[in-house]
Amino acid sequence: MQITIHQSGDLLESTKQVITEKITKLETYYDRIERADVYIKEGDGNAANGYTVEARLSIPGPDLFAEYTDPSIKRAIADVAEALRRQIKKHKEKNNDHGSRPEAANIPQVDDPEAAEDILLSEEQL
Repeated sequence: MQITIHQSGDLLESTKQVITEKITKLETYYDRIERADVYIKEGDGNAANGYTVEARLSIPGPDLFAEYTDPSIKRAIADVAEALRRQIKKHKEKNNDHGSRPEAANIPQVDDPEAAEDILLSEEQL
């Protein structure tokens, strides 16, 4: 996975390492992450004297996105990573459930439509 960090000011090397660690750890939950774009904005008018961290994960299907503002940049990074982890979990559950029909799995496949009706009737009578 490629991680790109976009920043409005200078970041400490330790902060960049925290971003890389948190985003890389998301691959343990979903190995099909293609790219991560992380945006760091410092103290703009909307951020209430804090840091706004935004992250977009490029995955097959719609991208995942999270944004948090906090006075602590590391806490904002952790919150974004946790939000993305929850979205990954939802995405995987949605894709794993897609197409499964348990009620259809219990019906035997029969080429003769009249025989299929007999089978369905006998199952209903039980």
